[in-house]
Amino acid sequence: MLNPIPDEPLQPHVGTRDVDLAIRVAAISDEPDMYRTLKNNLSALNLVQSSDRSFEWTRMVEDFKVVVELFVPVEVPDQGGKIQKKPIEQSGSGLTALGLFGLNYIDEDIEEIEDEGFLLDGKGVKKVTLRVCGPAVLIGLKAWALKDRNKSKDGYDVVWTLKAYGVEVVAARFREATLCETEFGMQALDSLSEAFQTHEHVGSVGWVLESGFELAEAALEAREAAGIVQEFVRLVRKGS
Repeated sequence: MLNPIPDEPLQPHVGTRDVDLAIRVAAISDEPDMYRTLKNNLSALNLVQSSDRSFEWTRMVEDFKVVVELFVPVEVPDQGGKIQKKPIEQSGSGLTALGLFGLNYIDEDIEEIEDEGFLLDGKGVKKVTLRVCGPAVLIGLKAWALKDRNKSKDGYDVVWTLKAYGVEVVAARFREATLCETEFGMQALDSLSEAFQTHEHVGSVGWVLESGFELAEAALEAREAAGIVQEFVRLVRKGS
């Protein structure tokens, strides 16, 4: 596993209370029992399906609202951001997930992380191996998010990831995963170039806002963020 080792001092990631789950089985099967089992497992954790965002499940943990969101890969960009019902039949599980274009490339850039912590509801400590999205695909997914919505944390996540792993390292992984040979990867690079075109563009500003920089430091960080991302795009395209 490749651990992020920043080249310069970097504040810890601001974190999140969202748990994003990519449902692999959704891409290959419409078996009702598989989805009913998943839905029952979510309910067994005392998670409640949101009525207005049916792909979202929530519960309170130590006075904090924790959100579990379900995602499935879709084959065309137009289906990205749209609710996908699984299985398709009306009599199915009632489980839904949000479609994400490019999610199927996660297998090309996986990180396995061993961690230990407390299970919910006082069930004790357990060590687990988590398979999480690697930095190259994460950058690509965040680039599409920057293209399709206005959320400052997307820009923050891009810059923090590049700073944590190193621009050259993530660019190499982006190429090794052959993302730059796909529509997903090529449009992701275009989106990054646009979102970080200058210190005034949304990606650069997102980094500053979420980090809490102010005044002269904010101006400097916004310019640095634009430069870092443009260098990443240049390195990926240079090696393609």
